[in-house]
Amino acid sequence: MKTILFVTATVKEMKAALGGVCILPALKQAVAVPFDFRGKSGLLLVTGIGIINSAFALGQALAKYEIELVVLAGVAGTFDPERFSVGSACVVKTEIWPEYGLKTEKKVDPKGLGFSLAEVDSKPIWDRVDLCSGSALKKSVLDRFEKLPEAVSLTVSGVTATAEEALRLKTEFGADIENMEGFAIAYGCTLSGIPVCQVRTVSNLVGSRDRKDWDLQGALVELGRICSPLVK
Repeated sequence: MKTILFVTATVKEMKAALGGVCILPALKQAVAVPFDFRGKSGLLLVTGIGIINSAFALGQALAKYEIELVVLAGVAGTFDPERFSVGSACVVKTEIWPEYGLKTEKKVDPKGLGFSLAEVDSKPIWDRVDLCSGSALKKSVLDRFEKLPEAVSLTVSGVTATAEEALRLKTEFGADIENMEGFAIAYGCTLSGIPVCQVRTVSNLVGSRDRKDWDLQGALVELGRICSPLVK
């Protein structure tokens, strides 16, 4: 039987997303555990933070189970607090890996090396992949995410900590939010032919370490509000 795989980077995010309305099984990094989504077979997976952990954990799960749908949930930083304010939720339509390619003084050219990451349906993947969002979610168990605002997301290995770098990334890639796992999960699912949806709640302003620009607890509460209907 094919299953839904629900993924977060951390145990804290998993507990925030689903633990407020049900009892969660014991969670261990990189180990998918059985879970029931309103009568539908499912799995919970905590990957660990970052693209390396996420790629490894997803690969382990896909090798062991038949997955029909992957949902990635977690917190993120915002490049655009007017459209994606701290504490708000969004669904990711495109995930970009801004670190792949030929790096010059001014930018990273994903085609600069001459090698794409892969080809799917004869189309090269350079530095970005599209995810399920908007009307594509309407007839799935994720229909409650359909009306969330759609965001372009960057996956980074190091959190952006300066306003100057935040402005560069926003300008160069047209990015709305920043996270540390999205591209790894979306890319792996794309190569495997598995639909993937990513929902994020905003915990902070990208580029700022000032406490006034952060509300992690508020983002976790919002994560539970949007994700809990999957199980209750």
